[in-house]
Amino acid sequence: MNIWEIVFIIASILIGAGGTVYFATRGQYIGTFVYLVGSIIVLVVYGLLWFGPSGQYNQPPQNWPPSVNTCPDYLTYYKRNNPGSVADTCVDRIGVSKNGSLQVYPSAGGVDNNDAYFFPLPKGLTRTEVCANTINAGLTWEGVTDGESCFQQGTGTASGPAGSSGTASNCPSS
Repeated sequence: MNIWEIVFIIASILIGAGGTVYFATRGQYIGTFVYLVGSIIVLVVYGLLWFGPSGQYNQPPQNWPPSVNTCPDYLTYYKRNNPGSVADTCVDRIGVSKNGSLQVYPSAGGVDNNDAYFFPLPKGLTRTEVCANTINAGLTWEGVTDGESCFQQGTGTASGPAGSSGTASNCPSS
């Protein structure tokens, strides 16, 4: 049940009871009956339209984030052509690796045989393993290294590069 449904129920009770009392205290019993039946019909119809199975206020919750990017932040997807195999990888075209373990991919290319230029995307890894690989490469990855799968149970902090570690940062305090 969402907050708008609760508000609608409370407002429906107030509208139904208020109008009924208004007509009944003035001795207009036919008006009371017509108002009560009419308000019930109108409120039930709008209640079903708004909060029924396909109502606009009854949408199923969505997963967040809706999807995780294919590559870590600011990296570009690249199909690496090694002799005899094609691998899904990401390349750093602007130098975002904080520890230098991932080299900037040269604009001329031609380095498919050198692992220093590629962040691998192997299939079958858990999110925790992907997180560890990302942190070891000195990268950030929204949806991976921001505390969801890099959470350390004992300390209550997220592991990872600055900005996602759960520790004090150099940001000015307000």
